[in-house]
Amino acid sequence: MAQPTVFEQVIKLIPRTEFQSIVYKNDGDKGTRSLDCWTWFGSLLFGQLTGHDSIRAIERVFATNDNKMAKLGLGPVRRSTLADANRTRPVEVLEDLFQYCLGRAYQVAPTKTGFRFAGEVFALDSTTIELCLNLCPWAQFHHGKGATKLHTAIDVANDIPQFAVITEGKVHDIKAIREEISFPPKSTVVFDRGYVDYAWLNDLNQTGVYFVTRTKTNCKFKVVESRPTDRTRGHMCDQVIYLKSQRGQRYQGKLRRITYKDPDTGKRLTFLTNRFDLATQTICDLYKARWKVELFFKTLKQQLRVKKFLGTTVNAVKAQILVALIAFVLVQILRFAMKSSISIPDAMAVVGTLLLLKEPLKRLLGDLPRVTRHPPGIQLTLF
Repeated sequence: MAQPTVFEQVIKLIPRTEFQSIVYKNDGDKGTRSLDCWTWFGSLLFGQLTGHDSIRAIERVFATNDNKMAKLGLGPVRRSTLADANRTRPVEVLEDLFQYCLGRAYQVAPTKTGFRFAGEVFALDSTTIELCLNLCPWAQFHHGKGATKLHTAIDVANDIPQFAVITEGKVHDIKAIREEISFPPKSTVVFDRGYVDYAWLNDLNQTGVYFVTRTKTNCKFKVVESRPTDRTRGHMCDQVIYLKSQRGQRYQGKLRRITYKDPDTGKRLTFLTNRFDLATQTICDLYKARWKVELFFKTLKQQLRVKKFLGTTVNAVKAQILVALIAFVLVQILRFAMKSSISIPDAMAVVGTLLLLKEPLKRLLGDLPRVTRHPPGIQLTLF
C-alpha cells in the first residue's frame, strides 16, 4: 500500500461523513455547482499549512487534477469560484468543524501535563489583526485604520483554544465575550484588566466560575480582613475587600486583593480574585500562566496565514481565521496522538514544509536521533 502524503494524513483526521453532516446541517452546499464545501475547506487548509496566501497559488495546486487531491475527494479549484465561496459560504460550517476538532483533541490529550492544578484553567485574551480599511470598510478600528479582533481562551494545561469570537477592531473586549461566551462551573478564568467589568465578574461568580485578574487603578474598596503574607517572596498584601464605587456595587460579595512585588524588577502587580482557598503564590502563578494565550497568538501569526487574506468581506476574513484555528488544533491532535515532545511551532513548521511528502508523520514528529559526541578531553586535529 502506498504511503499517504502528510496532507492526506492531516485532513483524514476529519472523517468525511462527519464533515458532510456538518455541511448538511448548515446548508453549506446549497446552490453549489462546481466547488463543494469539502474542496473549499481543503484548499483553505492547504493554503494555511503551506503558507500560500494568494488564490493564484492555491489554484495552481488544485487546478491540475492531481491524483493525490482527487483521492481525497478534492476537486479542481478556480480563482473565481474560490473567491465566491469565501464570500458566500456559511462560516457556521467552519465554526461547527472547529468545535468537532476540539472534541477530537480532548479525546487524545494527555492526562498528565506540566501544568499541575486541580480544575480547568483558561487564559482569556484577544489579538488585533490589521486590515486595509479601503478594502475592508466594515473593519473600523481607530485613527483611520482597519482591523479585526480574535477573542479566545486557551486551555492552559493543553494549549487548546476553546472558542473563536471574531469582531470588528473597535468592539470592546468585554462586550464581545459577555454576549457570546460562558465558562463551565468550577473552572478558573485568567484575564487582564481590559476585561474587568464588575457586572460580568458578578455573573461569573454567580455561575460558580472563578477568576483571576488585575485591579483597575481607580478601584475603590474597603478592607475587611488582612491575611498574613511572606514579604520576602514579594507578597506585599493579601486582603479581603468589598468594592465601594458605584460601578463596584454591581459585584455582590467579597473579593480577594493581592499585591505582588517582583523581587528582580521591583514592579508591583495587584490581583483581584474570588478564590479564597488558594495560597497567595498560587494566585500569582495563575496570572503568570495567562501568557499562554500570548504565545498562542504569536504562533498563530507566525506559523499560519492570518495577516494577508484571500478576500475582503467579513465572511472571507472569518473563514480564513477559523481554518487557521482548525489547522492549529489538527496539529495538536497529531502531537497528542503520537506523544510527541516537539514544540507546537516546530510541529507546524515540519508539517507545512513537508506537506506533499510521502512520509509517516510519526517519523517526522518523533524525537531526533542522538548525536554521537566526542568524549571530553579529546580534541580533533585540523590536519
